[in-house]
Amino acid sequence: MKLSIVVPFYNAELHLERCLRSLVNQNIDINDYEIILIDDGSSDDGIKIAENFKNHRKNVFIYSQYNKGLGATRNRGIELAKGEYIYFIDADDYLAFNTLDTILKQAETLNLELLGFNTIPTEKTDLFTSKTKDKISGTDILEGVDFLVKNKYHRLEAWWYIIKREYLLKTGFKFEEGKFMEDAVFTFNIFLKAKRTLFLPIDVHRYVKTSDSIMNNNKQEHLLKVIEDYISLVYRFNTLTNEITKNNVINATEIVKSIKYKSTVSIYFMFFKIIKSKMPIKEINKTLNRLRKINMYPLKGFIGEQYFHKKFRITAFIFNHKYIFYVFIYPLRLLYKFKLINLNL
Repeated sequence: MKLSIVVPFYNAELHLERCLRSLVNQNIDINDYEIILIDDGSSDDGIKIAENFKNHRKNVFIYSQYNKGLGATRNRGIELAKGEYIYFIDADDYLAFNTLDTILKQAETLNLELLGFNTIPTEKTDLFTSKTKDKISGTDILEGVDFLVKNKYHRLEAWWYIIKREYLLKTGFKFEEGKFMEDAVFTFNIFLKAKRTLFLPIDVHRYVKTSDSIMNNNKQEHLLKVIEDYISLVYRFNTLTNEITKNNVINATEIVKSIKYKSTVSIYFMFFKIIKSKMPIKEINKTLNRLRKINMYPLKGFIGEQYFHKKFRITAFIFNHKYIFYVFIYPLRLLYKFKLINLNL
């Protein structure tokens, strides 16, 4: 078995068929890969879609459990996987057809521990053709620490790379359970220990921007939870940077800069959740003081190569001066309420 694809799903009936269709339309022998579907306590008809695929494909396997969250479900996928490599994909995303063979052959031939590839963020659900699937020249094998330094703007999610199963089991790294962005710290850790990594500029993955996603849910209770989750993520990143510094990791200074940059970006987007919420200024002040304690507020080093547009400069300035932000917050909330401004970035 060459590859195990782990697909956790929870109430994903609107997306699961598209995801599975993309996984079975790959130029890999059916005996060389398995698709592990894990139903995390769904209450919709997603399980019927999964069973339909299982009935027609001998390499599709279904497991069910009480709702435990994405981190715990992915960890179960690690335990169940039999392939030489493991790949994690979210049920609302999908892949371009006939791209995994290129990825898998490179990983095997070069004995890679990690192999990354490009994603296309989109609202479209039919981008099944890759325009770059044969673009494999001009790439370098790097140690994980060098990869992190060279690729400052890499994604935090686990769906843009495959992992050698032997390497994953040897490191013992698992996804954080019950946490927001449970793959963020995992991604840094798994690259920090790797000796052979490679990135191929192939558009394999499609990140589908859906209105029902976690980040687009604007219910007040959910918004307050996401704000707290952002704070939790930043604190976990802070713990990781302290460990990297303490352990004298090679290129520690540059890697810490990269992690702090990710933290800063997370805080920036957290401010938009605060505007959408009804969080009182007193609570906002407490939140900002928590960030100030770990030197993550005001925002530093946010404006640069990736975020250079005037709108980022203006909003970052407002966010960095909390009393100005407090003056603007209620007018912004009214404008958002009456749909006169769009706060989805």
